[in-house]
Amino acid sequence: MKATRRSSTPFLNELIGFGLLIILWAVLSMFFPVYIIPSPIEVFKATPEFLNAQFFSAMGITLLRIVVGFAISFFIGTGLATLFAGTKLSEQLSAMVQAFQVIPAVTVGVILVIIFGVGSAPPIILITLMTLPLVFMNTLQALKFPDPKLLEYLDSIKADRKLRFSALMKPQIIKVTRTNLILGFSMASKIAVTGEFIGSQDGLGYLLNKARLVFAMKEVFFYIFFFIVLTVLFQGLVELIYATSLRKYTYGD
Repeated sequence: MKATRRSSTPFLNELIGFGLLIILWAVLSMFFPVYIIPSPIEVFKATPEFLNAQFFSAMGITLLRIVVGFAISFFIGTGLATLFAGTKLSEQLSAMVQAFQVIPAVTVGVILVIIFGVGSAPPIILITLMTLPLVFMNTLQALKFPDPKLLEYLDSIKADRKLRFSALMKPQIIKVTRTNLILGFSMASKIAVTGEFIGSQDGLGYLLNKARLVFAMKEVFFYIFFFIVLTVLFQGLVELIYATSLRKYTYGD
């Protein structure tokens, strides 16, 4: 009997969830005035006026901050988890990271503004600090329970560190990277907005805050919608990479 193909993929589920979110938005807009929750149609109609030079300049600034901040946290988090996986120090590091996660991003952002002043540094550092625990903990957890049979085999042939990394750790790191990229980028986008709210005079977070202060809710929802679309597109790119060149590392294959 042939195995049945999976009828859905993570990206398809994401698209369905995106569609349901739009429906929920439309339903909620029926119960609130336009200056609180404008309907999706009203926001889409107003989109051309928001797609101006100021928006594209701010978008470039924000995307650069997201990429730089998240890239730093991704490589540091993955590197630390790989370095300390299976050691006693990993437990202490995990406890420290979990304790740091309790601190609100706004509080950290304010401290960074006091130290570095207004500019790109606070948002980038805030993104790095707030997404690093996610990457570190996910990667450490993935490396915590190696395949016992494979581990026994490597012990029996007295495999060196290079072979152990290639056989045990590399596949798990590549697998968990899929989750880290998707969840981490989404979190980085939200943190970027928070950082630009607090300590920047440019970027999409700054524009969103300006629109919020004057109750320009169509513009506010446009920026929110943009970040959602950006996250969905990024997830689609990650899923495409794992469905093609990294297919052998995907779960369930």
